[in-house]
Amino acid sequence: MQIRTVTATAAVAVLLTACGGGESESGTTQSASTSSSTSESTPSESSASESESPESTETEASGSESGSAAGGEMEEVEVGESVEDPELGNTVEVTKIVRDFASEDFANIAEDGGEIVLVEIDAKAGDEFSGGVNGPFKLRADGTDSSSTSIVDDELEAAGMTPFDGPSRGEEATGWLAFQINTRADSYEFVYTRLAAKVIGSDKTFPKEEWTIELP
Repeated sequence: MQIRTVTATAAVAVLLTACGGGESESGTTQSASTSSSTSESTPSESSASESESPESTETEASGSESGSAAGGEMEEVEVGESVEDPELGNTVEVTKIVRDFASEDFANIAEDGGEIVLVEIDAKAGDEFSGGVNGPFKLRADGTDSSSTSIVDDELEAAGMTPFDGPSRGEEATGWLAFQINTRADSYEFVYTRLAAKVIGSDKTFPKEEWTIELP
């Protein structure tokens, strides 16, 4: 599997106070503390507000079974590929992937030609800055990104699978991310984004950066 790194061309300075309007992507970093949001930013100063969204509006629940995947055994495929953010000291490893998760509540996603993909990750947060490892995380196929979603968290827990909860500074966490894919693809890339951030009390900034892992 091939791991690619793409670095954004500009850092984004941020304020600590929220400001409205449009999608934003930002982060704030203190000496011995970094705090990043999970939203897109404009070139101007922006806030640490969240506004990442799934590929499309989350689909209404359906009580029927999910097509060919319904009633079948879930296949967990081993991946074992990782990426590292050398500036913040964060690492993210994709350990497993599940295609065609048989959601009973959202069976209509599969019926309409999509699927729910599960990705298990093991994340370790660096100990120099706060903020931990919280993404955003996406799946990419044919130029389209789908953000992680919590719509099947209850079903994951019922299946004995722990939804991912990002670790804080110096900690480690393992869990499952779910992605609603409205147009099924043959394969996907997992995308971990480090948002742009500014170290509070200094002129140091971190640009937005993406790391990708090709999935089977």
